[in-house]
Amino acid sequence: MSNHHVDKPTFLIAAGIIFLVCIPLVLAPEQGGATLKAIHQWITGSLGFLYVIAASAVVIFLGWLAFGRYGKVKLGDIDDQPDYSTFTWVGMLFCAGVGAGLMYWACIEWAYYYDTPPFEAEPGSAEALRWASSYGVFHWGITAWAFYCLPAIAIAYPYYVKKVPLLRFSTGAHYFLGKNPAGGAARTIDLLFMLALLGGAGSSLGFSTPMISAGISHLTGIEQGFGLDAAVVMLCIALFAGSVFFGLEKGFKKLSGLAVQLAIGLLIFIVLAGPTAFILNSGVNAIGHVIQNFVSMNTWTEPFGDSGFVKDWTMFYWAWWIAYAPFVGLFVTRISRGRTIQQVITGMLLFGSLGCAVFYIVLGNLSLYHFLEGNVDVVTLLKEHGGKDVIVAALDQLPASGLVIFIFMIVSILFCATTYDSAALTLAGAATKKLPIGENPARWHRIFWAMMLGVLPITLLFVSGLTTLQTVLLIVSLPILLIGVMMSVALVKSLREDFSPAQTTQVEQEKGPSPEAIKELHPTPTS
Repeated sequence: MSNHHVDKPTFLIAAGIIFLVCIPLVLAPEQGGATLKAIHQWITGSLGFLYVIAASAVVIFLGWLAFGRYGKVKLGDIDDQPDYSTFTWVGMLFCAGVGAGLMYWACIEWAYYYDTPPFEAEPGSAEALRWASSYGVFHWGITAWAFYCLPAIAIAYPYYVKKVPLLRFSTGAHYFLGKNPAGGAARTIDLLFMLALLGGAGSSLGFSTPMISAGISHLTGIEQGFGLDAAVVMLCIALFAGSVFFGLEKGFKKLSGLAVQLAIGLLIFIVLAGPTAFILNSGVNAIGHVIQNFVSMNTWTEPFGDSGFVKDWTMFYWAWWIAYAPFVGLFVTRISRGRTIQQVITGMLLFGSLGCAVFYIVLGNLSLYHFLEGNVDVVTLLKEHGGKDVIVAALDQLPASGLVIFIFMIVSILFCATTYDSAALTLAGAATKKLPIGENPARWHRIFWAMMLGVLPITLLFVSGLTTLQTVLLIVSLPILLIGVMMSVALVKSLREDFSPAQTTQVEQEKGPSPEAIKELHPTPTS
């Protein structure tokens, strides 16, 4: 058990900071909310351009990495085969990366854009509808999964190829850490990652918990409020703490499989029982619209207007993905041994983006259809009561609506559980001194972080407000953005040292390199 010893400085500092942040917010929620709002305005006004630049840079970098000379490099030993089938692998990474936040925003995001559209479109116009129905697909698309994918590759290469015995965020900066991969610099990087994950997880639960509460209230008649919200958080914590207790194979793998199967069944039912033609037509149009305008959407900084769209939405989403990226990267590293760099990049960007697009196309167009038909006044309901009531009202238009809402809530809870199950696993790994390949942190350690993941969301629910959640994401994502640049440089330098141009040209020219050829090209593992 010596390999599972807790890294006490990292453990204690991370846990202590969470309590130091939460206590003032609980004791003085109004002052805390005002302070966070001021910080939000400063970051978006002064540093927002960094997020937009990073969005384009990460997509270009991963494209170069996947289809260039290093794409065929295997993340593992020569004879390693993937630990999981492609379907299971995709399901696990998807559940780790989306959470119940996808269920929340997919239903209602278009309504915000319809009322305050991008690119100076007229609110409520046909042009606003085109942007509204497609912008969510963009925000949860290739750029989002590129942010997730970068640390996955940067960590997996030194962990599986260079044999660095530490499954931590700082492992991605191994090239610069030299012979002291667990020293003060590494601990600082890991501490920043842990705070980013706790902030990102807290914000995500802050979005999805009221939605789950609204569904429970609709089905049972229990009054909505902070008490019900807190009970939902505790239910999610209990579920993913149990999953963490049973481990990756018996816990997370089964939960993620169940979540994916129920979600697929729910989406198929909505398409068949709902406005089928409208959902499919609008979905095809949305995907085409994103493809046609991807470069403009990915580089728009709104320099000649002041609608606030980029600051309030695109920067918010990029901050969310950046805050979550270390966690998703660590988890994807954990399940990706035996796959090539190209397989991981294309798999995450393609399957992750398509999966999110399907949710937006089905759930978003369901509520959009009933708005256009006059069945549910989504825009007014959103302003007066919030997104949680919009979602229940839209699902209530379907046949067997009670059963549909019940399954929707179950899927949302499972997505919460699978996301924070993997989050607890990676947090425990970050605060463990040494973690050999294939092993998990101590069970009590994983359960402790499962519990800690509930502290911040309950606090944020108490403070309340979308700006509060957005600000937390912006604050915790800034240092991760800078560390991501360092990781990119470290990865390229390591690859260039391990693979000469002459060697990698041979890999590019072969369609499935023989084991002998791979052995010649594979670097000698070093620590």
